[in-house]
Amino acid sequence: MTKKIFICGCEKDGKIEKKSVERLIHSLEEKNMGYTYIEDLCGTVLKTPDALESLFTAADALVFGCQSRAMQNLISNSGKKIHENKTEYYHIDDADGNKLVESVKTDNPKALKIKYADEWKPWYPVIDYERCNGCRKCLNFCLFSVYSVEDDGSVVVSASANCKDMCPACARVCPQNAIIFPKHAESPIDGGEGVMLSGDNILEQIQNDDVYSVLSARRSNFKVSLLKKEQLKMAEEERINCSTKEEPQDKACECDCICKTETEPDCDCKDEGSDKNCCC
Repeated sequence: MTKKIFICGCEKDGKIEKKSVERLIHSLEEKNMGYTYIEDLCGTVLKTPDALESLFTAADALVFGCQSRAMQNLISNSGKKIHENKTEYYHIDDADGNKLVESVKTDNPKALKIKYADEWKPWYPVIDYERCNGCRKCLNFCLFSVYSVEDDGSVVVSASANCKDMCPACARVCPQNAIIFPKHAESPIDGGEGVMLSGDNILEQIQNDDVYSVLSARRSNFKVSLLKKEQLKMAEEERINCSTKEEPQDKACECDCICKTETEPDCDCKDEGSDKNCCC
């Protein structure tokens, strides 16, 4: 069985353990098996997709990297032709994937590398269209115009670079868990298995009612866990934080007293020996 082997190192973020990558590469080189090492699949798909031509056109391939669902949707959403039925995706530490390597052959013993040299950190959402029901909650929740709607009504990620680094808020409000951020550390946001918000009409409720009242009712009626409540709070906080360009700075006292150079929270100039008035 001859296959092409691709390995993503996720070098721009370090989500994938280097030891795991090195272990797989060492195993391949011991067997004199060729492979293509992709420094960062997320970035290459957007910035230099032509460099992935060998992956897009591979008749039979194994791809190792982060979560398999994340990689599969990265490639399928790229718009490039690929033989999806014969391309398999595995987490770099997946036992079945590593075992499969033992039984395959490659058509070339050479090791190739696809570099990612762009300064931009490729943080952006990927839509799993097998789960997406077209509700547009991601579109309505995002403040940065990352999403748009196609003529056929489908939601797409049209402005990846607009996404704010480390903001996965839209993924937390998706009722289908269809939004993936491959570089996020938490599942199912990164495309892995996990539990998150059930999402039934929760965004509309929050927009028209008090957040904590909505969550309290949901927990009482449906036994929603504290984890799910925290997910929604996190989504709101992440969205607010990313919409704030600058962190607020402490203001110094504007009075003509000995606390002028002190910030208000730490101002303590009520010394009996002071001959100046204090604003505290």
